[in-house]
Amino acid sequence: MSGRSKRFAAGLCCLVGLCAVFGVASDLPAADTGPALLNVERIGVMPFFKGSYGSDITSSLICPVCDLTFDPGNLTPDCDRVLTDLVQDVLQVHYGEKLVPLAEVKKTYRETPKDEYRDTPLVLAQRVGRALSANAMIVGTVWKYRDRMGGTRAVESPASVAFAVYLIDVETGSVAWRKDFAETQRSLFENILQAQSFFDKGGKWLTADELAQFGVKEIFKAFPY
Repeated sequence: MSGRSKRFAAGLCCLVGLCAVFGVASDLPAADTGPALLNVERIGVMPFFKGSYGSDITSSLICPVCDLTFDPGNLTPDCDRVLTDLVQDVLQVHYGEKLVPLAEVKKTYRETPKDEYRDTPLVLAQRVGRALSANAMIVGTVWKYRDRMGGTRAVESPASVAFAVYLIDVETGSVAWRKDFAETQRSLFENILQAQSFFDKGGKWLTADELAQFGVKEIFKAFPY
């Protein structure tokens, strides 16, 4: 090996060693959990917001409410209420008396001053959380909630649901945890590799409400709090 080749090989080894020590930047998405654990003492569930903003799910949390956009044809009129109720039910089992009754959260939210041109879902969650003496709030956004066209055995168009859920530290405004669910139900024959998922859903074509219920249960399986 020539002297030049030896120097190149040595430099390459040095570079590999540095990458091993310091790591290499990645385009992989950020982890779903936040940088620090939050000790949940009292928690409430905000009414879901309709719409999304930007390509990153966190963007919808920090943009003014007026900038959240959606196609009315992709959302059922009461999908925000349905998802809010589903999340409340799951957390009621998990937190018990630490969870603020939903009626109390809704009343506080209605009475909270709002400026949709300036206030973000994050800011509103902090404002409502402080009024409720809660140190944690769940915020949700939904941008697709399309019901199936057909019955349980056959459909012209399957149900499709997409939403995100965030756990907010009321004091700091940091996102302690986030998770999204986006799925259009597919038949067993369309994706045989996901056969277990099809049977987990009852082996039938679901309504949007049923798919949303499945989605909420799925994302909270990974809930670390």
